Amino acid sequence: MSSIYGRLPVSGHYLRKRLRLAGFARKLAAFALILLMTTLVIYRLGAILPQALIGLLLLTAAAAALALLISLYGLLRAWFQGVAGGGAALGAFVLASIGLSPFAYTAYLAAVNPRTNAAYTDGMDPDGAAMVTVVQTPADAPVTVAPETALAEPSVVPGRRFVAAAPRVYAAARIVLDDLGWQVGGVVAEGPAAAVAATPGLAGGDLGVSGAGDIPIPTARAEIDAAAASDPLDRPDSERYRISAVARDLLFALPSDISIRIIQDGDESFVDLQSVSRSIDIDFGQNRRFIERFLENMDTAMAGLETVETGN
Repeated sequence: MSSIYGRLPVSGHYLRKRLRLAGFARKLAAFALILLMTTLVIYRLGAILPQALIGLLLLTAAAAALALLISLYGLLRAWFQGVAGGGAALGAFVLASIGLSPFAYTAYLAAVNPRTNAAYTDGMDPDGAAMVTVVQTPADAPVTVAPETALAEPSVVPGRRFVAAAPRVYAAARIVLDDLGWQVGGVVAEGPAAAVAATPGLAGGDLGVSGAGDIPIPTARAEIDAAAASDPLDRPDSERYRISAVARDLLFALPSDISIRIIQDGDESFVDLQSVSRSIDIDFGQNRRFIERFLENMDTAMAGLETVETGN
């Protein structure tokens, strides 16, 4: 007598293996991402020193890298062996990749940019730029003998030549500095002043006997001083301008000292810049980007006039 179960399809139950470290990797990747954002915030607030910043960044990179390795191993096992827990491994992989992306981008910048902390346009004196690439240390810092590091030559960017008078170019530079938000330290106007506009002709063409021109209304000295105080960039027309400013990067707000020079030569004016990091030895191309951004904004501000790169 055959069993009533003889014609039923064979069925069974089996246990699937599960990734044990997938959940841990996901939590570790999330911790690394939160630690990275928290570190940047507290550093921008001035709560930690640069040495502590470096230590926390190394800890973040190590945690994210470990989570990435564990997630990759879990994804391979889930794909080829059918092990459960692939979703948690995928989440860990995504979080770890986001946390490691700033470090990967920094490594890329280090590879494509020279090992230097300065940049200047071709119109600046290279010797003068090289003299200020040494990072300043506090006077009370302990004296230590460190091995010399071979830094590359500063980055060179083509300057600009505008077919315009220096006061016109300086006015555009003031607009660009305000848009960039750079902190202006001082402005020096050098060289002979530009020619004063001609006085309106007198009626009748004589010397003023039969007619008189407009008499300017005197301005109180207090009003002049108040206007100068409200606009520290206001300078009389000249053929040479030197502007000192401080620019900061968006992520760490590290300062760079920038010197801008505007020189008029005939009907043309030349614009040159020099940018030097104040507290780091390698800028990952940040000073070059400062100069390029300023010159691009100058091209926009001087739209309608002929612009020529001095390097060509």
